[in-house]
This record gives sequence, structure tokens and C-alpha cells, in this order.
Amino acid sequence: MDLAQQWSEFLIEATEEEREVASLYLESLKRIQSGKNGTHIGALMGIKSEFQEPDTLTMTIPNTAILQNSLDILHGGLTATLLDSAMGTLAFKLIPEDKAAVTTEMKINYVAKGVGNEFTCVANVIHKGSKLLVMEGKVFRDDQTLIAHATGSFFIIPKRV
Repeated sequence: MDLAQQWSEFLIEATEEEREVASLYLESLKRIQSGKNGTHIGALMGIKSEFQEPDTLTMTIPNTAILQNSLDILHGGLTATLLDSAMGTLAFKLIPEDKAAVTTEMKINYVAKGVGNEFTCVANVIHKGSKLLVMEGKVFRDDQTLIAHATGSFFIIPKRV
């Protein structure tokens, strides 16, 4: 059975929620195809990034059924992914082009449930050394309530060519 037939069969039997989630997957693939997102996880989460200052990055995601856990709140692992993505993206912006930054440690405190229409992560630099960056990230709901706080360390390594 080809892919078009698989999609057709799925959609015929799908619930409204399953159709909504399938649509979100398709939209994420289109974001990859168009170059709006560079990774599949970023596209699936609907990540949008903006550099605020030289040492600050804001990353926003919409709240969708894909991101929720069984309690209908933002999944903690996806909150961690948002924090790691924001801090890591900022780390990459601050290092020379021939280098890469990889997460070596991250500590997260979850302080409120993730509900609302969107979530915004603000990442800042705590320390920038020649071999290590230490970052801070905070995730807020759309009512400005802090839901998670993290610190992360990133090794600076040679970029693979």
C-alpha cells in the first residue's frame, strides 16, 4: 500500500482529534520543506525564535495536542526540549562559526502547570568561557506565569565538517 492510500484509510477512520494531530504533523513537514525550521522536532513543536539582545533569545511555541501529556498540560519532556533548544540556539549564536555547542548538563525546576495558548522561553547567558557556556532559561505561559526554570552547561567543540 502506498503512502497516499495509507493516509486515505487513516483519515476515513480517524476521530476529529486524530485528524487535528495529523494536520499538525503535515504542517510540521511543510515547515521543514520550506526551511522555516531546521529540525523535525523544532518543526513539530512549531518553534519560532527571535534574538532580543546580544545575549538573549526568545523562543515561542503554540500549545497543541501534540505537546500535551495525559493531564492535558505541556509535557515536561517537551518543556525540557524547549529549554534545551533555546539555550543551545543562543549558545551557537555566541561561538565562532567553526565551533559547535553541545549540552553537557541541564537542571530544571518545574514550578507551575503548562496551560494556555502558547509558551515562551527566554534564554540568557550566565557565563561565556572559551570551552564552556553556562546558560539560563525560563518558560512562561501566555499569562506570564513562570512554569519552568533551567540552567544548562554547553561544551564548545570543533564543528564536524
